[in-house]
Amino acid sequence: MRHLSEVIVHCSATRPNWMDGHSTEAKVDEIRRWHVSGNGWSDIGYHYVIDRDGTVAKGRPLARTGAHTRGRNRDTVGICLIGGHGSASTDSFSDNFTSEQDEALRNLLTSLMQTYETISKVSGHNQYAPPKACPGFSVPEWLG
Repeated sequence: MRHLSEVIVHCSATRPNWMDGHSTEAKVDEIRRWHVSGNGWSDIGYHYVIDRDGTVAKGRPLARTGAHTRGRNRDTVGICLIGGHGSASTDSFSDNFTSEQDEALRNLLTSLMQTYETISKVSGHNQYAPPKACPGFSVPEWLG
């Protein structure tokens, strides 16, 4: 297993009703298609994807380096929240995401930090790639 030190939170920049009626796995497969076809990557760039109903799906295996934040993939975990279309980095979490996603993200972060004690930081993509809005809120403010 590779060394992990940080989690970076992202959004899919999709509308709230994107792929309504489709499974979380189908949504992950579509994001994977974007990344493989559009970017030429070997797989989806994120390690986890959290759907609007709070379902957590695995993406790229944690043992493999992600492809989610330029220059910061080597020792990080990428988590993508479904939604966030039209968001701003100054929005609050609830402006673009559901309470189920909030709970799922918090639970996943807790689990990752307990399992991998070397993870000591949680950030948003917008902290490393300004002026991007992704994930559509301030992760430090959301964490409190």
